[in-house]
Amino acid sequence: MKQVYLHLRLAILSLLVFSACAQDEELAQIGENVAASDVLAIRKVDVANFTTGTATRVINDAVTVSFEAGNSLEDVKGDEIGILLIGDDEKGFANVSFKYINENGANKWVNKDGVSYTSKIKKAIAYFPYARMMKDGEEFIPSSVDELKEFKKKEEAAEFKDKDLLIAEISDIQSPQLTIGFKHAFSLLTFSAEATIKIAGEEISYFLDIANIAFSIGDRQYTPDLVDSKYVCLIDEAELPQNNFRYFYTIDNTAYVKTLKKTMALAPNQCYVLPCPTSSEGTEGFAVGDFFCVSNSTDNIVIIPGNAAAIPESLTCKGVVFHVMDGAAFDSYKEINGLTDELPGYEGSHGLVVSIKNGQPFGANNDIAKIQAALGAVADYNSLDVSNGYKLTQALKGAEGVNFTALDNHADDVLKNATSWYAPSFNELKYLIRGKQYNEVSTAGQVYINGQLGKINGVQLGGTLPSVTYRERGGDKGIQTMQNGVDGWIGMPGESFIPICGF
Repeated sequence: MKQVYLHLRLAILSLLVFSACAQDEELAQIGENVAASDVLAIRKVDVANFTTGTATRVINDAVTVSFEAGNSLEDVKGDEIGILLIGDDEKGFANVSFKYINENGANKWVNKDGVSYTSKIKKAIAYFPYARMMKDGEEFIPSSVDELKEFKKKEEAAEFKDKDLLIAEISDIQSPQLTIGFKHAFSLLTFSAEATIKIAGEEISYFLDIANIAFSIGDRQYTPDLVDSKYVCLIDEAELPQNNFRYFYTIDNTAYVKTLKKTMALAPNQCYVLPCPTSSEGTEGFAVGDFFCVSNSTDNIVIIPGNAAAIPESLTCKGVVFHVMDGAAFDSYKEINGLTDELPGYEGSHGLVVSIKNGQPFGANNDIAKIQAALGAVADYNSLDVSNGYKLTQALKGAEGVNFTALDNHADDVLKNATSWYAPSFNELKYLIRGKQYNEVSTAGQVYINGQLGKINGVQLGGTLPSVTYRERGGDKGIQTMQNGVDGWIGMPGESFIPICGF
């Protein structure tokens, strides 16, 4: 009997030990008597930028990862990191979600399910963006980076951020506090077309606008994403084969097809730039839509062609060319506006430029009679067909009793070989808004110039645009405005003027 009792006690003790071990292997949750200090937490998250393929130079190339915080665990706007927990058997047993939320003014990663640290965790794979993965109707938990990558590649994500898989492997976990150092799981291909222009002894390189970018590896077609004005594509390939890789692009309505001179090896978290050469270099001279810039080192005017994708760092863009004048037209422009300063033009040609930023409204507490008297001293002050904005502006600035503040925010912006900034006449607004067919009502010019201004973060043209042309019509008298290419109402507008200059 004693022997039976002893065996019974030993059996019970064995069961208790086994039960304790089993409980230790389970994934405990908050609410199951788990101390808050044992809950898996993210202490810090870093994200490495891409590096170049030929050196270790860091480059984000328009791809900068920033996490968005939600206001609660239920807020769909908050980003989520996933952490795959892997045991001794090298198999994943949990896919834990961490939500990025703002609490009391501070952003932090919150363990959504309160999963705690256990000795069962031997390794973890952190990844972004989080996904609940299913395979054959059941939850799938990858056990390796390769499995995770293969699953993520099958997803049809619309946003580049969701395609850009970030991964961090964490080994030898001995604490609930995790530090994550993300790297990009895939390689990044970018496409670059560069041209060079020489002016006044300076040689300036700039990037061209590229369109219709695509490439193929064998029979597989790829379409890059447009991210921050650059075409980029994530790819999970070991190499770009010399004889089986082609890329396509269009510059200035000319289509090109290129191949590689030799096979290019690829690696994760590295960026590879594919050059997109053209049949010509940058051209001298200028055209409507070109960018009117100032050299940061010499203050010389440099006009960058309108097909540029961005302004070089050595230049500061002041505006966009919207009208070109030949020699006879410029001579007439100078005479009409009483310009006596030498204006050599740019490569012997002349034009008008719209500023990248708005001016200000006319000014407060003005008497229309005094404005009329000031403008009336200028020939053709009421004509809709004369480009005399410069002279009308000077008349208003020097008139007694007229508070003309429209250009005060441009007063200190002095340009070489150009007029000061001035308010446009109605005729100059026609060039700006209507475009080439300036005698026909349209907004073709406005649409095109706005597209160019958008490239350089300039203020968009729209709404009611005041001129400095004086008109009287049907009992109304005052400033003639334009809206949608049509002569609008007449009076004292509250809208800001659009500064322009001539060169």
